[in-house]
Amino acid sequence: MDYKPKRLHPLRLIAMALRSLAGLLSIWPLLLVAAFFISPVGPHLLWTYSYEQRGTYRHMFACQYIGARGFVYTDHLGDCPYITIIDRRAVR
Repeated sequence: MDYKPKRLHPLRLIAMALRSLAGLLSIWPLLLVAAFFISPVGPHLLWTYSYEQRGTYRHMFACQYIGARGFVYTDHLGDCPYITIIDRRAVR
């Protein structure tokens, strides 16, 4: 007896591709968490800041943020947002 492999039909290939995509979509929260820790760009939360009082206004000039990869120090002139998107490759 000779073995003859079955030829895959185009519709069967499309169905397999769609099933694979559905499998990835079912684990999207895990992919999102992995991207959060791998990517150098991400959300950061204000940890501390330095300021000087100018009348009734606090003029902020140095901010420290915490993110997925640790602390980031930035220089802001005037205001430090509470949550910001920071590219770790562009700051010190």
